[in-house]
Amino acid sequence: MRSNIKVILVCLLCITSLYMQAGWVISEVSEDNYGNKSYQTTFIQNNVIRFETQSSIAIIDLKSSIITIVFSNHKLYWQGTIDDFKKGTMEVFEQKLQNIVATAEPEQKEIAKELIEKLRSENNPEVDSLSIPNKIEIKFSGNYDSINGFYSKKYNIFISDSLTESIWITDSLKPYQDINLESMISFTEQLKPANTSNSVEGSEKYLNLIKNGLAVKSTKQYGPYGTLTTVVTSVLQTKINPDFFEAPPTYRKAKLIEIMLMDDAKSPTRRLQDDFNNAKNNPLYD
Repeated sequence: MRSNIKVILVCLLCITSLYMQAGWVISEVSEDNYGNKSYQTTFIQNNVIRFETQSSIAIIDLKSSIITIVFSNHKLYWQGTIDDFKKGTMEVFEQKLQNIVATAEPEQKEIAKELIEKLRSENNPEVDSLSIPNKIEIKFSGNYDSINGFYSKKYNIFISDSLTESIWITDSLKPYQDINLESMISFTEQLKPANTSNSVEGSEKYLNLIKNGLAVKSTKQYGPYGTLTTVVTSVLQTKINPDFFEAPPTYRKAKLIEIMLMDDAKSPTRRLQDDFNNAKNNPLYD
């Protein structure tokens, strides 16, 4: 009898261990008011998150504070901290603009120099810390909806008293329960050029809302007419191979500047050159 109890206990422990190590796979689709769609799948397990879109793969290890960005087109990957990423990005930006300065007409050099200073200012943490955060309010609308089978509550998000987003939360799924949600939001927000203190996703009120649930739908306002609606299409809880959260072994590790300049037409540096060209044609361009 004792032998049978031991066997049952061992089985229960094994099952519990498998459950605790199980990860989450969340698929979602975003669509703007012009019908343009984009897709993202998020993989979560053991405090490691992988964001995968049609054109990019980013892996964030919250335990080691290391980011891995995979460039499948070139079979290359970059790896480092947030500070490494920001420094590498600025290195690319500045090199491209310095090249523009070197070849531009004399009267246009000052415009390019101003763009360089603007970039430095936007990436200066001391400047960010001096900015005044916007007032963020999140209010329950009183509505309950079923979003792809997920029973959800609708909340409205206001920034400086202006409605900017509606979000539907379900508490039947808790994929972020076992990870450091604050660190994940901090990582993703710091990768953006915008100030995190003005970000809805980085606010304490937003974190408290989704800590024990999942946002299965959101509708954001962009400008007076633009909207972006994101809907979770499927959620799966399953054990994920740990190798999936690493760069492919056949890919070569490279510096960010090498990778970004390799595909100049699609990199952010191309947008900087476009900015300069616009400024060149219109001195009042902002």
